Amino acid sequence: MTEKEKLIEFFVSCFYSILDAEQKALDAISNGKLSLKEFHVIEAVSRAKAQGKNTFSHIASGLNIVLGTLTTSYTRLEEKGYLIKKQDQNDKRVFYIDLTPLAEEANKQHTEFHDRMVDGITKTISKKDLENLNYALSVLEKFFKEHL
Repeated sequence: MTEKEKLIEFFVSCFYSILDAEQKALDAISNGKLSLKEFHVIEAVSRAKAQGKNTFSHIASGLNIVLGTLTTSYTRLEEKGYLIKKQDQNDKRVFYIDLTPLAEEANKQHTEFHDRMVDGITKTISKKDLENLNYALSVLEKFFKEHL
């Protein structure tokens, strides 16, 4: 197997393994009520809220989706009890998306899942290998952001 073939196999295998682990964790957290895409919206709302920028347009931009797609996701998540919207008191044209306690708990548990996953990996490799891994992954991230 060539180095290129090894990389292709690694990316495909790793991608599906991460998706599978992520979906299993979400199923456990939400009793199967949330899809991975829906949870990414919850995560984006949490990040935006921490920055004080949890408007529909800012969140849609952060997810690289159009406003209509976010609105559809918001509506589904509101019906499921995960998100609510609040109107700005000074500018009635502006609405913020906020997390319900259910979403906050799900997000907390999901963050803990990520922590356990990374802790499991970092326990098995040396500090130098971890530095090299972080460097290689930053190169990979830059490539994907610039080319895909």
